[in-house]
Amino acid sequence: MSAKSNAGRIGVWGASGSGKSSYVKKAIKGRKRMVVFDPLAEYGTLCNVTVNKLDDVRKAMRADWSGFRIAYVPPAGREPLALSGLSKLLMLAQGPYKKTGKGQGVTLVVEEMNLSFPVHGGAEKAPGFAEICSRGRHFGIEVFGLSQRIAEVSTRFRGNCTETVVLRQQGPRDLKAAEDAIGAARGVVSGLKNLEYLHERAGTIKKGSIKH
Repeated sequence: MSAKSNAGRIGVWGASGSGKSSYVKKAIKGRKRMVVFDPLAEYGTLCNVTVNKLDDVRKAMRADWSGFRIAYVPPAGREPLALSGLSKLLMLAQGPYKKTGKGQGVTLVVEEMNLSFPVHGGAEKAPGFAEICSRGRHFGIEVFGLSQRIAEVSTRFRGNCTETVVLRQQGPRDLKAAEDAIGAARGVVSGLKNLEYLHERAGTIKKGSIKH
């Protein structure tokens, strides 16, 4: 991922056990420069380094600038502040990319987004990430955002998604929110089983399944 056009914002929404983390883990397998915001510490096996402090993220990036894969486990209860700080760090690191449009991009994965960028006050609680939602592609920052319930995540992210992936939903409200997000007819999402998904990009919806 090195071109601005590839620095998308991908929302991945699905009930517990539906396969959303599996989908993202397969999608990011080939990413060379990546940081995972990992509140539940689930990505250690896919990363070279797992850290608990923002300064350690910076050090790990500098230690392997061309190939860092970092899992950042934020302090419990301080997820919005931690995500904002991480976002500012990534924008600072990608400053040269913004100026020239050249160089390497970076992938940011945000797990449990409802904790760090909630629908009520998310942009105010995590202003750094709100900036990435609006202007991240200019910095070459690709974002995968995950949550069980799409309606619990700030519209600043949802409204700026270039791609949306919907997996099995839990109840009527979640079904409607998912259908609205991808522009699907009523009843389409309700038929999804675990590991099945609908992928929307530029108005085109495709069905797929996750293979282990």
